[in-house]
Amino acid sequence: MAQVNREQKEKLEEAARERAARDRKNQTRLGVIVVVVLVVVLCLGGFFIWKANRPQSTSGSSSAATSSASALAAVEAVKVKPSYATKTGGFVMSKNGIDKPVKGVPTIQLYTDFICPACGDVDRQIDSTLIAMVKAGQINLEMHPDAFLDRSSTDQYSTRSAAAAVYIAQNDPSQFLAVVKAFFEKPYQPEEAENYKPVSDAMIAQQEETAAGVPTAMAEASVKGTYTAWVNAESAYTVTRTDLQHPSGEYKGEMTTPTFQINGHYWLFDDAWSQTGSPETALLKAIGLSKQNVGNASVKPELNGTDAPLFPTSASATGSAANE
Repeated sequence: MAQVNREQKEKLEEAARERAARDRKNQTRLGVIVVVVLVVVLCLGGFFIWKANRPQSTSGSSSAATSSASALAAVEAVKVKPSYATKTGGFVMSKNGIDKPVKGVPTIQLYTDFICPACGDVDRQIDSTLIAMVKAGQINLEMHPDAFLDRSSTDQYSTRSAAAAVYIAQNDPSQFLAVVKAFFEKPYQPEEAENYKPVSDAMIAQQEETAAGVPTAMAEASVKGTYTAWVNAESAYTVTRTDLQHPSGEYKGEMTTPTFQINGHYWLFDDAWSQTGSPETALLKAIGLSKQNVGNASVKPELNGTDAPLFPTSASATGSAANE
């Protein structure tokens, strides 16, 4: 009987390990969640309402291209939008400040949602490394705070937190990366779905103040919804982009979060993470920089004459999105 119990226990433990390995990567599958986007512009209020459906993927088809173009047009039609954002909705941070990229170094694009568990797990492991490389002029970091997971909260936390971060990027950009880090801190980052506990606007502002050092007036202004319409429209557009979809494997044709690009090339982050066991190790290997040289302004990443990721070697991907 004891032997049987041990075997059952081992099987349960193995199943739990496999489930955890699956869960820690890409909990959020977005590629087929929003392919058809319905955007209604309410002229008086300036709001955008979009509805997500789950049809079969149309990646690469003319209908997908039409959907993406329509969604981008909706973003551009938003009345109140951040002037620092790129055409694709990112905020480029460098040692020179916002929207002032350093020439000759990689640009890492990161698409994330502040309630996404995998995004938080990854951020907490690489955030300090990213910030150190930005400050040293070793990379440009293009952050995309998106709102994909409102359905995982009871109060549209994804949209509200993303809109708050966008406000800081536009109005106090020196604090932007600190706010991103603060929103992913434990125990602040809320759990999703049935484990979600409501987070008020005041709590979001308080986190900006206490964890990121944002002045009180700025933090309070950030949660007033200034960029809510833009965040919703930009998020709806983002999930229509074929260059952000997995080019192969289990998630082919789908977008997952977090999503990385390097110089606009899709980076096979899942493969890199699974092969190295560490998001930080994987990222540094992909841009050709050793850990000991992180933050050393005299040492730049080396991409061997190409702008594509070095690791995995198959990661020079399916399309690139030029920085706007």
